[in-house]
Amino acid sequence: MKKALMGTTALVAAAVTTGVAAEEMMAEPISISVGGNSHWGIAIVDNEMNSDTSDDIALSNDVELRFAGSTVLDSGVEVGVRIEIEGEESTDQGDETYMYLEGSFGTIRVGNDDTASYQMSTAAPYATYFYGINTPFWVGSFSGPNSNWHSTFAGVNAGDSASVMYFSPVINGFQFGVSYAPEAGAEARSDTASRAKGGDVVSIGARFDGAFGDAGVTVAAGYASQEKEPMSAVTGSYIQADGTVGSTKTDDVLRKAVTAAPGATETDYNAGVVVSMSGVSVGGSYRATDHDDGSDDTEQFDVGISYGEGPWTISLNYGEKTQDSAGTDNTYARLLGNYNLGPGINLAGALGQDTLASDENTTFAGVAMAISF
Repeated sequence: MKKALMGTTALVAAAVTTGVAAEEMMAEPISISVGGNSHWGIAIVDNEMNSDTSDDIALSNDVELRFAGSTVLDSGVEVGVRIEIEGEESTDQGDETYMYLEGSFGTIRVGNDDTASYQMSTAAPYATYFYGINTPFWVGSFSGPNSNWHSTFAGVNAGDSASVMYFSPVINGFQFGVSYAPEAGAEARSDTASRAKGGDVVSIGARFDGAFGDAGVTVAAGYASQEKEPMSAVTGSYIQADGTVGSTKTDDVLRKAVTAAPGATETDYNAGVVVSMSGVSVGGSYRATDHDDGSDDTEQFDVGISYGEGPWTISLNYGEKTQDSAGTDNTYARLLGNYNLGPGINLAGALGQDTLASDENTTFAGVAMAISF
C-alpha cells in the first residue's frame, strides 16, 4: 500500500510540474464490449450416395459470442484482448482467444488463432458464405464425411493453435504476416487449442488490397508447414516407451515415437486474386497440400463471379478438389443470393450440386438467416 501511495504521489507531482492533468497521463482501463452472431439455415437435400439422407431436411447453425476490448497507452501503443466462445455445444468451446499489441510497428498477437496464411488468404467472390464452397460458418456440402470439406486457405488444418503472430503495417495496400505454433500438447500448454497433437506449425502470408484505376484488386498468397503427430506402422496405434505398439500417446511416448517413426510434414501453398468494378467481382483461389506420406498432393480451387446492387447480391461459383491416390475427384457448383434486411441482418439462399468420382450427385436448396450484433 505504501509503495502504491508513493507511486500515486509521484504521478501527481509530475503532472503539476508539466502542467498536464494526472488523468490525461494515464491510459483508460480496458472495457469489454460484447458482440457475436447467430446463424441458422435449413436445406432440402437429395443425396444419391446415401439413401439414409436422400430428400432429407438438414438444419445447420453457427452461434458465437465475442468479447473484445482495448486501450491506448501513453506511448500510442494499443493493447487489446479478444475472446470468442461457441454458442452451442462444441469440443472446442473456446474459439479464437488472444491478446495483442498494435502500433506503427505493426501488430503482435499471442494466443489461440488461425495461422497467418489462413487469415490473409482470399477466395472467389461469394454472395454469401452460407452453403458456399469456401465457407467459414459451416460445411457447405452434404456428400459424406470424407468429401464435404473444401478450403483453399493454407494452414486451415492447424486450427486455432496456441501461437505467436506478427502482422506488418499496411503500406500502400500491402501487408505480410508470420505465425509460429509450438508442438501441441508439449510446449503449447493451451487447453483451448483445437489442433491435435503434433509438431510445430510455421506460416507466412502476404496480401495486397488496392486499386488500379476504377478496379479494386485483392491478391493474396500463403505458405504453411505443419509437422503431423508421429504414428506407428499399425494404423491408429502409437509406439510405447518400451518399443511396443499400443494406444497410449503421452508426451514421453511421442518423444520416443519421433525417433522410431517420424511423422509427416504437411505443407500448404495457396494463392488467390479478386478484381471488382461497378458492382461486379470476379476471381478465384488455389491451394495445394503436400502430405509427405507417399500420397499425391491434394489440389483445390474455386472460381466465381458476383454482382451486387443495393441490398441484393448474387453469385455463381464453381470449385474442384482432387487427389488421385485417394480417388478424390469432387466438383462443387453454387448459385447464391443474399438480401440485407437491416444492420447486421441478412437473408441468404443457395442452390448447390456436388459430384464425386463415383458420379453420385448431391443436390440441395437452402435458406439461412444471419444476425450479427
